[in-house]
Amino acid sequence: MSNLRLINETTASSVTSMSVTDVFSSDFDIYKITFDTTGTNTGSDIEMRLINSSGSVVVASEYDSAFLQLKSNTSYVTANRTNIDTIENIGVSSGVSSGAGTVIYVFNPFSSSSYTFLLIQNASWRSADSSLRGHKGISVLTQTSSITGFQVLCENTSLTLGYTTRTYGLRVDS
Repeated sequence: MSNLRLINETTASSVTSMSVTDVFSSDFDIYKITFDTTGTNTGSDIEMRLINSSGSVVVASEYDSAFLQLKSNTSYVTANRTNIDTIENIGVSSGVSSGAGTVIYVFNPFSSSSYTFLLIQNASWRSADSSLRGHKGISVLTQTSSITGFQVLCENTSLTLGYTTRTYGLRVDS
């Protein structure tokens, strides 16, 4: 039997943002989110915000992130940012074609007594400079609130590509 249980699957295209609500609960401590895209994005990177148990999107500057971006045509880039209002670089960067994929692990989102941590990995083909891009990152919401969902957004333009997000609960056998 698989340790992953599919909780939600959402498919959309040509929107500015998409909210996936009521997927995190006390049933699991660890969740896996996959995010697949097809088509070309001429806008900016795709970002994420978390949704609390009141149904409100957390827009406060309480996200911290660090990431490593690997580029096939030039040197790598590292960065860290504190007190920002989104979880950055969860998906496709501008100029991407032929699709991209992201895997995000979310730790303890429903617990109101601990921070919510995220591990993010993605890969894409960037047609603008014919390069393969890889990304690994970690983010944390530095507030202790019960998180029940997430919002995917592209602030500078609408997501004119097709995309599917799947959320799984990860069962840990003892």
